[in-house]
Amino acid sequence: MFAAALLCLALAAPACRGGGPARPETVPLPDAYRSMLEEVAGVRGLPPPASLRIGVVRREALPALLSEAAHPADVGRAAALDTVYRLLGLLPPGASLAGAEQAMLETAVGALYLPGRREVWLVRDGALPASPRDLEPWEQRLLAHEFVHALQDYHFDIPRLERGAATLDARLALRALLEGDASWTEGQWTARYLLPRLAPGAAVEPPPAAAAPPPALAREAAFQYTTGTEWVSLLRGSDPGALDRLFRAGGPGATALILHPDLTRTGWAPGGAMLPAAPPGPGWTPAGADTLGEFLLASYLQTGLPALAALQGAGGWAADAAQAYAAPGGAALALRVRFSDAKEAGEFAARHRDLLGARAPAVLEEPGQLVATRRDAVTVIQLEPDGAAVTLVFADAEADARALAAFLRNR
Repeated sequence: MFAAALLCLALAAPACRGGGPARPETVPLPDAYRSMLEEVAGVRGLPPPASLRIGVVRREALPALLSEAAHPADVGRAAALDTVYRLLGLLPPGASLAGAEQAMLETAVGALYLPGRREVWLVRDGALPASPRDLEPWEQRLLAHEFVHALQDYHFDIPRLERGAATLDARLALRALLEGDASWTEGQWTARYLLPRLAPGAAVEPPPAAAAPPPALAREAAFQYTTGTEWVSLLRGSDPGALDRLFRAGGPGATALILHPDLTRTGWAPGGAMLPAAPPGPGWTPAGADTLGEFLLASYLQTGLPALAALQGAGGWAADAAQAYAAPGGAALALRVRFSDAKEAGEFAARHRDLLGARAPAVLEEPGQLVATRRDAVTVIQLEPDGAAVTLVFADAEADARALAAFLRNR
């Protein structure tokens, strides 16, 4: 699933490892490869870029290439999201989001595109063959996928789209747009150009990854590549120009629009969830505000619930506000989620109560709140729903969780 990648979507890359292989070189796209690019561009319905470079990188040299190409701003973003993902329990104990995504790239990626640089890379041993037809069939599919990213970058400026995706929810939605478009076009190109000239039984799927990613990141990959592709197919089927208009507008902006395509026709837009701007008190420092979105809320519920129950629990999401803090006893996170109505909020609260029961040895029922300390030592407090809103608190220290919950009650 993660065999093709867009480097700007990696949250960060660790510093270059000293003594690694020299950076491999790219070359202008050879004529045979340009012919393939033109095929892909024809399927996508966009003119091909005037210039594009291609290179081959051995897997052992990939970490250095990733480190060199990573944007410095991504490092700070990844550090902030590490706290959010850890407190939500979306990563195994001791893991970091940046490290987990880096491991996925290093072990699973067979091809990648570097936006801004207009470079396509194939991860393989040996030199670049004279023609793409000399590549393995699955390599040709990956190359077609990366050519779509080159088209997106040339026509819509992927770094601009990334800069405009101001929240975590918007970034996840943009990933689904970029990868869904690339996967849909790759599939159409494969059916039209690749399969008719292959012998029966030819291997068209990439080799399996060396190691499975953490479940939360596997869910994100499935959302990008599978849900995103299905959504793009719906868009193209109903209005062929809708996709390009969406790119020009900066992307969908919310994962709820991808999970519920009918919302687009209603003019729906997220909004209405707020948290106090001031910190809870002395010793508390705000460490970043964000919007998680419906997809990530459902993924959080899936850390202890079946997929269907999690999706139902997150359904009806209308907006959320997340605020991380450096607290006296460690890190803390406040999350206020607003739903379409009180019934949906009550459904989420009930599912979240089930999640706490699955992830904590005990759930304490106290006046106006539920309190549970998960097996990973994070304390979670669920305040009683307030109309269509539900407020959750996560903290490394129980005292901090209780202080933050008391601060947020009635605010």
